[in-house]
Amino acid sequence: MRMAVYYMVMVLMALTVCVGCKPSLPKGIISQGKMEDVLYDYHLAQSMASREPDRGVYQRVYEDAVLRKHHVTQEEFDASLTYYMRHTDELKKIYSRLGDRFKDEAQVLGISASDLNTYGTLSSTGDTANVWKGGRSIVLMPQVPFNQQSYRIKADTAFHAGDNIILNFDCNFIYQDGMRNGCAMLVVKFKNDSVASTSCQMSSTNHYSLSLKDRDSLGIKEVKGYFVLAKSQSDMESKTTLQLMFINRIQLIRMHTSKKESVPAPRKTDMAPAPIPQDTALKPMEPDARPLPPPRNGGMMRPAPKDAAAPRVINK
Repeated sequence: MRMAVYYMVMVLMALTVCVGCKPSLPKGIISQGKMEDVLYDYHLAQSMASREPDRGVYQRVYEDAVLRKHHVTQEEFDASLTYYMRHTDELKKIYSRLGDRFKDEAQVLGISASDLNTYGTLSSTGDTANVWKGGRSIVLMPQVPFNQQSYRIKADTAFHAGDNIILNFDCNFIYQDGMRNGCAMLVVKFKNDSVASTSCQMSSTNHYSLSLKDRDSLGIKEVKGYFVLAKSQSDMESKTTLQLMFINRIQLIRMHTSKKESVPAPRKTDMAPAPIPQDTALKPMEPDARPLPPPRNGGMMRPAPKDAAAPRVINK
């Protein structure tokens, strides 16, 4: 009996220890907290380098300075990025916190919240609403199937004819080398099954926006699209090169347009000059048939003054 109780106690203690254990990071991998700090300065360095005339040279210099600041070697940084690329959930958490940090820093520098994110506080209802239903962050890499992310949103009764659809997002890159070639597509399918689409290419860290409008007031049936990171076609590029595209702060804005009464355009017949009546049309002048008034001074012609010059006679 004692042995049975002792055995059960030992099993319970072992289970308690196992539950309390957390999976540790592999050796040489930077922790989430420190990786967040490194990436924060890393993206600031890329932004600073993008404003220099020789971007490639300055980017390398600034990135090396970031690694030295955090006492991280290039090998540790590359290995950590590779690890977090395979654990995208952890990488999304890191970038979600990075987005908040950049927003807070911008507000400290004097940029208002409305300038940073015009539609950031919108709900899914109202005249102007954020109808995005997926995660606000996406991490893509050139390898299939991790190189694309699609979305599809069915229109409901909150969508009105004539609505304007706007897709907003921020794009960040982490590339060791190679061409940055991202693409975003926005497609609107109308109730008569016709389709309108627009797209943009992303090759630098920036804010991007796409918009489509139901100009003919057909009514929107669904909104769909995708984000994709294309693989470089260069044979000289290393297959193990670190290439990441991070899409953050995604918003899909559905905006009602105000109904203004349209003023009909004037017809051509209204703009043409009125025809001239025949009786008032231009005609040759006819002599007046009315009798001339009688001369003044009692019917006598006024004599010409003595110093008046004689009339000139012109011989024809």
